[in-house]
Amino acid sequence: MVFKTLLLGSCIALTGCQTAPVVEQTQSSAVQAVNNIEQLQVTKVKLPSTTKMVLTANTQRLHNSLIHSPVAVFEIPADRGQMNLTVTSEIQDSVFYPYVVITDKTGTVLESDTDTEFEYRKPRLNLGNRLVADLEFYPPQGHKTLLLIVYTKEKDLSGVTYVAHPGRIDAEGRGNYMPELKDIPMPHSLTGTIELDVSGPSFLSFVKPENKVKTVSTDEAKLTKKVQPDTETYYKVSIQKAVKANDISKALSLLDEAKALGIDGAQEVFVKAVNAK
Repeated sequence: MVFKTLLLGSCIALTGCQTAPVVEQTQSSAVQAVNNIEQLQVTKVKLPSTTKMVLTANTQRLHNSLIHSPVAVFEIPADRGQMNLTVTSEIQDSVFYPYVVITDKTGTVLESDTDTEFEYRKPRLNLGNRLVADLEFYPPQGHKTLLLIVYTKEKDLSGVTYVAHPGRIDAEGRGNYMPELKDIPMPHSLTGTIELDVSGPSFLSFVKPENKVKTVSTDEAKLTKKVQPDTETYYKVSIQKAVKANDISKALSLLDEAKALGIDGAQEVFVKAVNAK
């Protein structure tokens, strides 16, 4: 699995503080756990967006051949091309040690947890200790949305995550070093707070490398002079319509054809259409 519009916990002049929506997915009091992904509550997220999920003792649980854990389930768009996904597990007095899988709505795994690596990040500005994974995800064709599921594993519940000692962080900020202040172990837990940031893609990610520089042959140069206004209008309007309909593949094909014909401004039309979404 590689624009944020929300600044978490930060204050913006004249507008006050903006925070990501906090969601809790609770299970029915009559149900201990479900074994079918289709029975889970899901939280639909937009692109771009940032969403926090609180995991408590009442959070829904999934028990199947892969997962035996409380879960945070996000429904992510899958028809907008490449996405950058950042999954964060906040570390307080304990931490929900996370794993991530991406599935279709029937539970078929499309991206496994072995492709996800979480790393410890020290406190910075308004951010505290946390485990973070940055993922570049290219959704397979044929899906409008997919499910991103965050869970933990029983084997990790007895483990700990070491965080930097606050005194040492303060000393490092002053340019000092205090090796005697050891890292602090934080126990793993079935509760915690998960944050999902969904962003991208920028218009540059749509442009294939071979489309960026193209040598025009003599024959193509002659053809360029013969392009009729109606043809130019057709390609530009068709590119705009394809982007608006989220059919980026078609838009790119039309862009390739327009460039081959030497139609001026096709690239600009494509870029403006993507930025307008």
